[in-house]
Amino acid sequence: MPLTDSEFKQQYGPWSLIAGASEGIGLAFAEQMAAKGLNLVLLSRSPSKLSEAATSIKQRYAIDVRVVVADLTAEDCLHTIRAQTDDIEIGMMIYNAGAVHGADLFHDEPIEKSLGLVNLNCRGPVLLAHHFGLSMRERKRGGMIFLSSMAAFAGGSYVATYSATKAFDIIFPQSLWHELAPYNVNVLCLVAGATRTPAMASSGLDLSERKDGGPAIMESTDVANEGLAQIANGPVWIAGEGNRATFEKLESVPRS
Repeated sequence: MPLTDSEFKQQYGPWSLIAGASEGIGLAFAEQMAAKGLNLVLLSRSPSKLSEAATSIKQRYAIDVRVVVADLTAEDCLHTIRAQTDDIEIGMMIYNAGAVHGADLFHDEPIEKSLGLVNLNCRGPVLLAHHFGLSMRERKRGGMIFLSSMAAFAGGSYVATYSATKAFDIIFPQSLWHELAPYNVNVLCLVAGATRTPAMASSGLDLSERKDGGPAIMESTDVANEGLAQIANGPVWIAGEGNRATFEKLESVPRS
């Protein structure tokens, strides 16, 4: 049975931190958290988009909102985040950063781009999960959601590092789910397929309709809604019926 808003706030409040919160799925998560009465820490690299998102949310919901401008690939990103969150209790951490922008062959791109994806999709989740998850374990309540991609289920040309790092974002939460379950801390990997977001649009994909016969393009709100509905049931949930059907087909495809 779904939690009431009061029960949800008790388990995952009073503050939720969303990394990659300025638009798309992250912003959808923020709006749904706000509707449930949780205060928000909105984190991304874009000051203007964060400010706009925070203003819009505060106009509609009676909650507190903090904005943290941070680059999750930077060496000191956790220090930046802690400077603005150590005085509050984060009961929900959502790691939504890590969308791919463009695609090319591995050896045709600078190595710095691949290493940036490793920092964003591997090092960043580890840092935030260790810091915020430790406090959740001590309190014996809380939750963490890590966003992954359908691309993580099989290697593919033009997105080699992206696919590999997003696979990390599946395995890592699975392990945390097992370790933290005895402490009443829920962990979920939420796998998203093609979703109508600004990041996907900027990658050059035509999001008006699918022309390849694949699953229907999802809306950010629906992806976030499924994540929150499934967080207590972890460790992995694939958003969208069509994406789940595609995964079943991928499982039977030979890898050679």
